[in-house]
Amino acid sequence: EGMIFHRPVKVGDEVSLFADLLHVGRTSMRIHIQAWRRPRDREDGEKVTEATFTFVAIDREGRPRPVDAPDPED
Repeated sequence: EGMIFHRPVKVGDEVSLFADLLHVGRTSMRIHIQAWRRPRDREDGEKVTEATFTFVAIDREGRPRPVDAPDPED
């Protein structure tokens, strides 16, 4: 999937990343990530980038392998 760039990040901005686990399959997981910026002279921030990534677990031969289910306590 593609990345969406909403706004630019400027030199000196504080950048924070937030991730949400959307789905865990047998061999893969989908994660939505947002990047937010906060200028040094402001208290509020704004979303600058977001994307959904699919990660596939692979074994040493490069074949998909089962993923471990995440611990809901983490």
